Amino acid sequence: MADGEKLLTDEEMQAIEDVVASGGLEGGGYNVGVEAKSFDIASKDNRPDFDTTVLEQINERFHRHLRVGLARELKYSAEVALGTVEVMKYADYLASLPTPVSLNLTNMSPLKGESICVIDPQVIFSCVDNWFGGVPRSLESVSETRSFSATEEVVLKKVRLVVYSALLEAWAPALRVQCEFVRAEPNPLLANIAADSDLVIINRFRVGNASEIEGGMDVIGAIDIVHPYDSINLVRGSLSKTSAPNRVENRLEREWSKRLAGSLDEVLFEAVVNAGEMPMSLARLNTLKVGDVISLQDMGRSELCVNGLPIYEVQIGSRGDNAAVKIVASTMAGTTNE
Repeated sequence: MADGEKLLTDEEMQAIEDVVASGGLEGGGYNVGVEAKSFDIASKDNRPDFDTTVLEQINERFHRHLRVGLARELKYSAEVALGTVEVMKYADYLASLPTPVSLNLTNMSPLKGESICVIDPQVIFSCVDNWFGGVPRSLESVSETRSFSATEEVVLKKVRLVVYSALLEAWAPALRVQCEFVRAEPNPLLANIAADSDLVIINRFRVGNASEIEGGMDVIGAIDIVHPYDSINLVRGSLSKTSAPNRVENRLEREWSKRLAGSLDEVLFEAVVNAGEMPMSLARLNTLKVGDVISLQDMGRSELCVNGLPIYEVQIGSRGDNAAVKIVASTMAGTTNE
């Protein structure tokens, strides 16, 4: 239809007016009596599904740096599961938290508002056990009114610094952020980063020990990184997805890469395997003298560490007249045991 051309002629419009005026229009309208549901376009529950691709990439890097940080700062070779991303109402999330708990309010500029680093108390207890040479484990019963001891507060601070360092490294390829600790709250009701009905994004990383079931993990607790939905939604367009560029190396680059790989193969590392650990009283220690034999009763699985980082799970034994270790499995995330 050309510009300015009428859809109906003047005669057709006049005929319609005459029929309406006379009341001779018969028949009903369309969609009359159809059941309708109310829909509030301003409701936050009606927001489109959140694309978690970039957050999943950030979580993958955070998972790796968190595990390395715990091993370096706390000598805790914990198993850490890859982070999961979930969107829920803030009130529902608070209701799911254990007590006591450590909620560390954090400014992650340039993100809007405050985020929370939630550290499960069982993670703190297991870090303390490991710190003093015990076996990391969950406490069977914890009073809701229990507060953290001075030692647990020190370990908690170390864990928080490890988390912040891992966050900086994990976010760097997508968005440069700064982590500023605001305050710690043991009571979830005092951590008001959002209204009860507002949505939050939970990034959960489960921490535990290696299970006897191959590839499994005995979960001790979790570390959650919680952001208000709006804070991530506002910078969603600025987040950069990292992907390997498709480019072909020229001859000089291939030759340089080959020489670099050959040079790296000659770098020496110190590999350490702890033969075993055993409790010993002070009285027993005072009676030891040259020539005494200390028997290690449990020569089970141990870890082979390179520069302090656990790489393989090993069994200690012997081959011929020499002591030896057998590699059982890799402890690095995302590797196959081949």
